[in-house]
Amino acid sequence: MQVADLANVFPTETMEAGTVLFEQGGTDGDGFIVQVGKVELSREVGGSVQRGIFVGAGEILGVYKTLFENDARYFTGTVVEKSRITRIPEQVLKDRIAASDPFIIYCVRNWPNFGDRLIG
Repeated sequence: MQVADLANVFPTETMEAGTVLFEQGGTDGDGFIVQVGKVELSREVGGSVQRGIFVGAGEILGVYKTLFENDARYFTGTVVEKSRITRIPEQVLKDRIAASDPFIIYCVRNWPNFGDRLIG
């Protein structure tokens, strides 16, 4: 299945700039695919907000909280231009992860965290 095909399977909607998909510290675990447009990831560290990571068409975001079994979200995801976004429900992500090969899950969960190195 192609990324664009997921828009026919999962809820997809057009969102205006300024729409917050998820917030840093949030405990929801839905994933998102940007079909058209752009979303910025930001996070607060030491009282200042770090910005500058952008996710565009065909890219996925918001899955790491569920994939890595984190208690809370690491970033805030905000739509920065009119966008069409597909939402992948958290339970779907959990079900797909549970059905995956344990070795693949191990490899993904032990992949180096480049986010900390880039934004740190």
